[in-house]
Amino acid sequence: MRIPRTLSLYVLRELGQYAGIGLLAVGSVMLSQRILRELNDIAGIGIGFGDMLNLMAYLLGMLAAYSIPVAFLFGILVAVGRLSSDAEVTAMRALGVSLGQIVAPVAAVGLVVALCTGWLLSSVEPGARRDLRGFLGEVASRGGIIEPGAFNELDTTGQRLLFVDGRNEQNELTGVLISDRTDPVKPFTVVANRGHFEFQRDTGIGLIRLFEGDIHFEREDAGDDRYQRISFKQFEYAFDLSALATPGLDRIRPREMSNSLIQQILSEWGPDDKAPRWVRVKSRNRYEIQLHRRLALPVAPLLFALIGVPLGLQRSRGARSWGVLICVVLVFSYYTLLSAGEYLAQEELAPAAVSLWLPNLVFAAVAAFLLHRARHAEI
Repeated sequence: MRIPRTLSLYVLRELGQYAGIGLLAVGSVMLSQRILRELNDIAGIGIGFGDMLNLMAYLLGMLAAYSIPVAFLFGILVAVGRLSSDAEVTAMRALGVSLGQIVAPVAAVGLVVALCTGWLLSSVEPGARRDLRGFLGEVASRGGIIEPGAFNELDTTGQRLLFVDGRNEQNELTGVLISDRTDPVKPFTVVANRGHFEFQRDTGIGLIRLFEGDIHFEREDAGDDRYQRISFKQFEYAFDLSALATPGLDRIRPREMSNSLIQQILSEWGPDDKAPRWVRVKSRNRYEIQLHRRLALPVAPLLFALIGVPLGLQRSRGARSWGVLICVVLVFSYYTLLSAGEYLAQEELAPAAVSLWLPNLVFAAVAAFLLHRARHAEI
């Protein structure tokens, strides 16, 4: 089958134009919703303009793998729908252009988008999720972990507790109480009228400078009636926050891991379903779900191309509004099936290798049916 070069470039130009508009619209909606969600968690910490740019960069890395296929589908439906509604497709067929010659350039772009989506899912998205969690940890470490009027844990064991009556945007503290029981032999409590919190990014250390207070050392023996108190004008209390700002492999989740790391974990899985000691999530199923999800999702753009062309060929005056409606229906259907497949895999009702490919199997069947009908001019 010979594919006319001029025709292919013309179809691709239309596709690129509307796909770009769709990417701008879909990306803006997805990004704004996610930004609002994240800002709700870190409101009042004092996030600056540079932090906002970093946040947007991380979120774009996470959302690109989902917004690009949706924009591609939108571009197909609107572009082909516009060509069909303006009778250009009818003219092409009258000149002997077959359905395959129209589908071929769109499917070629779909293959490129599929490869791009696979790369985004396997490399960019996991890295962006790790970086985002580290970024949020760093922002929280500047003072967001300190909630006035409540006991705040300064470590994962609960041996360090902090209570403050008040905190402002400059991280100035009032009415400070610190309980430190990391040394069981000599636990102590610090009480101060005021203080200031800062996070040292280079070392990952949280530092609280206290002013005008006392250090109270608890008795080593219950029968000991001696009591020790040390008054101070200024006292510095430091604690480690590096694990919060830069989580290690023992703290990250499967969605934050690369494909190679997930495969390594699955290869090291011991007999009797025993997980490697160094991983946080101990369920093998979670890793298999994540791996097959990243393998199945990149196929979606190619299926969108095979479905979008025959649907777009339907004659309609409102080609653009029709394309938006069909795009929403198809995207909703695909991700609903994907969610159902993940549920089946999580509940171990079906293997992840089968359930995560369920949307692709359904859409492949629909694509075959629509292409068959379009080939015989039934739509």
